[in-house]
This record gives sequence, C-alpha cells and structure tokens, in this order.
Amino acid sequence: ELPGRLAILPFRNKVLLPGAIVRIRCTNPSSVKLVEQELWQREDKGLIGVLPVRDSEAAAVGSILSPGVGSDSGEGGRRSPGGSGGESTKQDAKSGKEPIHWHSRGVAARALHLSRGVEKPSGRVTYIVVLEGLCRFSVEELNARGSYHVARVSRLDMTKTELEQAEQDPDLIALSRQFKATAMELISVLEQKQKTVGRTKVLLETVPVYRLADIFVASFEISFEEQLAMLDSVDLKVRLSKATELVDRHLQSILVAEKITQKVEGQLSKSQKEFLLRQQFCR
Repeated sequence: ELPGRLAILPFRNKVLLPGAIVRIRCTNPSSVKLVEQELWQREDKGLIGVLPVRDSEAAAVGSILSPGVGSDSGEGGRRSPGGSGGESTKQDAKSGKEPIHWHSRGVAARALHLSRGVEKPSGRVTYIVVLEGLCRFSVEELNARGSYHVARVSRLDMTKTELEQAEQDPDLIALSRQFKATAMELISVLEQKQKTVGRTKVLLETVPVYRLADIFVASFEISFEEQLAMLDSVDLKVRLSKATELVDRHLQSILVAEKITQKVEGQLSKSQKEFLLRQQFCR
C-alpha cells in the first residue's frame, strides 16, 4: 500500500527503478534530517520517495557508494514538480536561490538497512541507507517540511489484479517472450565470458517480466535521459519494448568487443608465428 504522502530524497543525475537495490551515504543536513525523522526513529523500516533531479540544478553533497546510485542534493523551498516555470521558480529567482526542477515521477523505496556514523573531529552525523525500489508514483504536490521535502503522490504502477488482467494481452505476451529471449542470450554470453554459471536464468522464469525489465536496465550504464525514459514507461508494452532494446544493445556491444578482441589476438598470433619463423631462419 502506497501512502498518500512520502518524504522525498533527491537523486542527483540518477534514477532508482523498481526492483533495484542501492546503497547510499547521506551527508547533506537535509537528507540526514529526513533519514532521522522518517526512517531511523521508526520501529519498522519506513517508505520514502526518490525523485531524480538534474546535475546542473542541484548541489551534490553526498557521495556515491555503488554503481547506479545518485547522491543526495541540496535544500530548496516550496516547489511544483516537473516544470521549469511557475510561481515557485519566480519566488526563487527573487530570493536569489537556484530553482530545483524535480522530475514529476519517482519511485517509492523501502529502507532495508540503516547505519549511523559520526565523523571525527567534526562530530557530523552521517547515515548509510540501503534502499529497495518498489513502485512508480506521480507527484501531485511538493512542499517543504523543515529542511527536506514531502510530496503528495499517486501510484502509477498497476495493482496485482490489473497486472493479472494485462498479462492476458497477446501483444504483451509476445513482448515478454522477446524480452526473455534477448535477456537469456545476454546471460549466456556473460556466463561464457566469465566462466561461471549463475542463478540469473532461474530468475527469468520466476520473477515477473515487468519487474525483470526494470532490474536489467538498472544494471546497465546508460544516460540519464534513458533512465528517465524507463522510469516514465508506465505502460507495460512500452516498458518491455524499451528494456528489450537496451538489453539487445548491451548484448551487441559485448559481441562486437569480443570480435575485435579475437581479431587483435589473431593478428598478434600471426605476428608471433612470423617472428619465430624469422628467428629459425636466421639460425
């Protein structure tokens, strides 16, 4: 169940997708306050919202601890989500503050683990937070609560009943098969390359395909715009099409790299043979 309001953690130039797990270090005072009030003081691990913000529109204060993780960003006043205009931008311009343009869609995240640290000699409190993305939401209203932000949100991802109905669509079934086939080919290539046999193939048969699409894409190094496009792909057909394209592109890049490596190794091998023949001839 998604609450009607969520405290918002900004992700600088990065996107958290449902199903992905990230580990971040919060050092910014506003993010530290959010963690203390919304997560640390709760007996059960709470939910927060993660919203992307652009690199040029927010100050990076946190540090990245793992691939695909955005750092926390600076403070701001009252904001309207998504747009670059509006009263909030005008007010910020008058007050001399740089406006923060939040993306209008984000992901609700569950805190899987929290740890608190104190830096020496400053005594500054920091937090390590492990978050799991759960579902997409749309921001209806975004307001400041002290030093951090809280948004009124509405769920975008389908409910379980809606998903069961959608999965009967022949077009969606065909897209699901195409995605799984491409993903399976990528996994096979990676396993041969790394000489290992993992459990990813089992996940392809057990994890719902709409969730797999997000998880696979979250593991790739892609542009911020492509990450946003995936986040905005609420329609399952659009999401699977985008995910299949990205998985195939990743697969092709590996295959091309392997072909180049084989050609280089072949040329080196040929040169070595010629060198040995010359050495024998000189003797």
